[in-house]
Amino acid sequence: MRKKILMKLVSWLFFLKNILVRFTARAFRFFVDDLKRALQNFEHHNGELTTCAMAFFLLISFIPVSLVIISALSFWYLSEDIAAKIYFSQIKNLLPSIQMDKLIASIDKIVYQKRYLAFVWIPFLFWWGSLVFDIVERALEFAFRIGQGRKYWKAKIRHFIIIIAISLTAVLLTLFSNLIAIVKNELVFNFLEKNFKNISIFGTNLESIVETPFVVSSLFTLSINTILIFLLYKFVPPKKLDNTSMFKGALFAALSYEIIKLLFSYYITEINDYTSIFGSLNAIVILMIWIWYTCFLFVFGAEMAWIFYENKTQSKQLS
Repeated sequence: MRKKILMKLVSWLFFLKNILVRFTARAFRFFVDDLKRALQNFEHHNGELTTCAMAFFLLISFIPVSLVIISALSFWYLSEDIAAKIYFSQIKNLLPSIQMDKLIASIDKIVYQKRYLAFVWIPFLFWWGSLVFDIVERALEFAFRIGQGRKYWKAKIRHFIIIIAISLTAVLLTLFSNLIAIVKNELVFNFLEKNFKNISIFGTNLESIVETPFVVSSLFTLSINTILIFLLYKFVPPKKLDNTSMFKGALFAALSYEIIKLLFSYYITEINDYTSIFGSLNAIVILMIWIWYTCFLFVFGAEMAWIFYENKTQSKQLS
């Protein structure tokens, strides 16, 4: 009996050792080989210029997009500032720690004084947004080794459709998340307070655990970002890689986004105070820097998707 238990224990130890060795080898290959090849491809495809161009058009598109979305949301809310606050509360989940109160107040004033005129921005939204997707498509064509792109107006029409879909998704997600927050506040916390107030898990009160949604919100944001990046990788370029490679590249970009967001938030709050340098413009400056980081990670994630595709192709050829 003891021998059988000992043999099972030894077999499990060997099994765990093999898994650890494989994981270490794969991690070493990823950090030493895969990232190096992706950086070389990024440099070879002029990724820095692509990132800067994409960030520029995204920045000038941010205000018209926000105005149109907030104007649409304002028809669902009666308060003069609730629509902008709800919209920017969703934006804050995607950004590092930025004080956006003054920016929200300015947009509130623009939207609610001339709410219908905010829709004048729609043509600019479509045109500037299409320029963003022109650059995105070109970057993905380089990353995915696509020789010939779509015709100009065919690509433009496709980009217009994508912009409409993204705008509608932003409005629906904002409304849905606000509805969930209302239901959660009115039902879940009341239920917990009445029934589980004194229950603790590992010495921590259950109510305080539920009121700390950092991990849940981070996982939710990671999932949404991964899906959105994957869909852009899949539907923007004329040709695609396999879904697994594109999903891995999207997951890499989204995970890197969350990690760098935490590091960047710590940097701007604890190390470098942008308010003392730029004053009231600190939110705009930080937003510019962060949009550049976002574009960089998107393009680099596409290069990583190609590396995953190459590794998969090579392993199939060897087998």
